[in-house]
Amino acid sequence: MPSSRMRSLCLSLIASLPIAAGCNGRPADSGAVNSSGSPEVRKEIEKPSVPVPQGKAIIAGRVVFEGTPPKPRRINFGPEKSCAELHAHAPLFTESLVVNPNGTVKWMLVYIKGKVPGKYKPPAEPVVMDQVGCVFVPHVAAMMAGQEVEFRNSDPFTHNVRVTPRLGAGFNVIFTTKEVRREVMGGAELGIPIRCDIHFWMSAYLHVLSHPFFAVTGDDGSFLLNEVPPGTYTLQTWHETLKPQTRSITVQAGERKTVDFVFKSD
Repeated sequence: MPSSRMRSLCLSLIASLPIAAGCNGRPADSGAVNSSGSPEVRKEIEKPSVPVPQGKAIIAGRVVFEGTPPKPRRINFGPEKSCAELHAHAPLFTESLVVNPNGTVKWMLVYIKGKVPGKYKPPAEPVVMDQVGCVFVPHVAAMMAGQEVEFRNSDPFTHNVRVTPRLGAGFNVIFTTKEVRREVMGGAELGIPIRCDIHFWMSAYLHVLSHPFFAVTGDDGSFLLNEVPPGTYTLQTWHETLKPQTRSITVQAGERKTVDFVFKSD
């Protein structure tokens, strides 16, 4: 997969904090509908800023939240004064559910479920998961099976990284200041928890997929899947607190199709 795709799919990523367990149960009925939402975001998605590759298709859209979102919880650093001092003038809040100012959802994985025709090599460049200001950066990352993930500690004190996949071996490693370590994620799996056991609030999620047709939403809640082969697919979401939604979608060569997912407050 070209590096440009990885930038568009995986780099819309920022801080992380305590999170709830991954979604359980069966996917809900499709919540993907056409929604007006922010005119600025809608115009950006619908205009052909990314040309459709010859013989392929583009699937783009947004993840929208309707209603009043839960109030973010401020992080209590407890006795960890070194971390609290880093955020003395800017309080830090949990990111288990982030609703952007334009009413969209951040940190939502949107992906094609199941097999996609063709063979796809993982990118040579790693996905980066840093520890900065006593949080994981980004909060959610997505990558291909066989790709490397580079764990970093950019803080002036010690952290650790504990990764606990359901499939395959996990690891738990101490990271001294400025330390860097790479790991290869071999098997496809969604919602792999990442923790720092030294600082109890620090957590993140890592998604590993068998193909490159996925995206994690960022500050504008949008996603774009590029160079999709023509065909009929199941588009699905994954979020740590919101139930998954699915949508059946058919794309033709040269087509750019827009799909929105809408989640509503309880």
